[in-house]
Amino acid sequence: MRIVALTFHDVVPDHAPEPPNSDEFYRIKASGLDAILSQLRKLGYQTISSRAFRAWQQGQGSLPDRTVVLTFDDGHASHFELVAPLLVRYRFAGTFFVTTGYLGKAGYLTWEQLRKLVFLGMEIGSHGASHRPLTELSPSEVLEELTSSKALLSQRLGVPIKALATPGGYWNRTVADASKEAGYEAVWVSDIGTNGKETNPLALRRVVVRQPFSAEHIVAMVEGWQPAFWWAANQQLLIRLLKRTLGVYWYEQLKRRLVPNA
Repeated sequence: MRIVALTFHDVVPDHAPEPPNSDEFYRIKASGLDAILSQLRKLGYQTISSRAFRAWQQGQGSLPDRTVVLTFDDGHASHFELVAPLLVRYRFAGTFFVTTGYLGKAGYLTWEQLRKLVFLGMEIGSHGASHRPLTELSPSEVLEELTSSKALLSQRLGVPIKALATPGGYWNRTVADASKEAGYEAVWVSDIGTNGKETNPLALRRVVVRQPFSAEHIVAMVEGWQPAFWWAANQQLLIRLLKRTLGVYWYEQLKRRLVPNA
């Protein structure tokens, strides 16, 4: 069995001004998310959390024939205001990776909203403390980012925090080692691909939903349509080459020139 994990960032109302702190490159409209969830439901898909996926990897139980993992990064306020109601409508669940340093700021989730997400059956994971690219930090700084965010989330929410999504998808062996030392059981990155029982739990793959957006292409990848995977993988390869060649800072500057609101 091969499992696809989808990654979403900010979700905005269809007819609303562009929100602050929202990257247009990764932003989709609520109707776009609705279209994806509707198609997945019609095709008979069921969702599982990161925690349930890791349990399956470890041989604990089985999964439905049609399974998808839905993840949401950064902790945008829209994840409570728009995403959660859609998930509940379609009887889906998601894993929400939050950056603790953003919580309570304008445009981001509050602690009360996070607690309500937990009450709704959603899993909460860490997205670091400051959203800095972990590969740019020293080993001690990486460990501090991961341990401090994990401890704060666990303390304030009263639930175990076992999953991490690396900010920006930046990942290397230092990040993997620090994640394991900090007590994470699953680390989700931005490499395009599917996940099986043999997939390294400290480098789990996700399909990032970004512009140019097509609900049909996203669902096709969940269904395993290889041309859609090929196109997405080559887009991701280009992004990774630009990041490696230009460095994190200059890559972000180039993205902002090409996508003004990124």
